[in-house]
Amino acid sequence: MGMHYGLIAATATRQEFLTELTRHAGEFEVGPPAGSHDEMTIGERNGHTFVLDTPSMLAAEDDMVLEMSERLGTVVCAGAETVSGTFWLTAARDGVPLRCVFVQYAGMTRGMAIGDPLPTEADHPIEDPDGDGLFAALAWLGFDAYGWLTEGPSDVLRWSGERSPAGGRIREIKQTHYERYKRPDDDNWLSRLTAVVRDEP
Repeated sequence: MGMHYGLIAATATRQEFLTELTRHAGEFEVGPPAGSHDEMTIGERNGHTFVLDTPSMLAAEDDMVLEMSERLGTVVCAGAETVSGTFWLTAARDGVPLRCVFVQYAGMTRGMAIGDPLPTEADHPIEDPDGDGLFAALAWLGFDAYGWLTEGPSDVLRWSGERSPAGGRIREIKQTHYERYKRPDDDNWLSRLTAVVRDEP
């Protein structure tokens, strides 16, 4: 249950997006139509490009998103790993950060946020375990990520992994925040969790 993957969305065609992504992370290859078990996929919907990044190798690269937005317009990375209580979203437009949120219950006592809250956050917090807050934020920013995930089109995306995106100012801010608010080694936060029963088929 819950969300366990990352997403990237950009106001660009698939080819424009891949050209820019290659500048930051090395070579990529687009494969056949994606199946349910493919870890990284890419597709274009209504002039926007989306990437599903299940291991979140690229979808948590905040500084890459910021730099890509200088050429592509609006670029967003978002995702969640609900076992550790990790949630993130970074949105940038034309090289300017709009919003950055990073929450990690397993490692930090306090989440981090840069920029004004998006209008969706009051009713749909970023740290919603099913990703509702992230999808609401993406929709407000103009991206139909849920529609793409459920309807496609989607092709396999293979990354050589030869080069990792360079970090920058956002990574430094997140690391400083983490060091300041990281949980003590003797903080048994798991003992304070409460199980929630969900009425689902």
